[in-house]
Amino acid sequence: MDITDGRRIQTGLSAFLSFTRPRSYWDVVGLHLPLALVTGIALLLANTGACGFLPVKRCTFLWLTGYPCPFCGFTRSFQAMAHGDWMFAVQNCPLACILYIAVAFVFAWNMTGLLLGVKIIRGRLMRLRPGTGRRAAFFVGVLIILNWAYRLSLGLK
Repeated sequence: MDITDGRRIQTGLSAFLSFTRPRSYWDVVGLHLPLALVTGIALLLANTGACGFLPVKRCTFLWLTGYPCPFCGFTRSFQAMAHGDWMFAVQNCPLACILYIAVAFVFAWNMTGLLLGVKIIRGRLMRLRPGTGRRAAFFVGVLIILNWAYRLSLGLK
């Protein structure tokens, strides 16, 4: 794989990923470091932090209504997955499992870019077409509602 300054690397994966080595490493840092930090902190807190020590309040929705909100259980599931208890995580909050895998993937993607010193950009097959944002948002909303209905049907809090 030949990498030249400011040129794209041609690979068999070019439809999915595009690698570019910019003239300055700061271009790579500006692209990959923010998401690497955000996702890395989320994974680190899930792995090392205890629920009682996280700077979050109790769920106001649960306190007011007695029912868990659509996002109750995400923290417990993230911590369970970080400690290898995937069965509890899937039973507690299935949507959190998908989110945890996505966060780990985004972290790996951005750390790879930082470590190799290349910009990793989505290829044409991984880009959303114009107008699919609404459908994607609707799909995510349906997933959140289904996850909430699952938790309510099991009586989880």
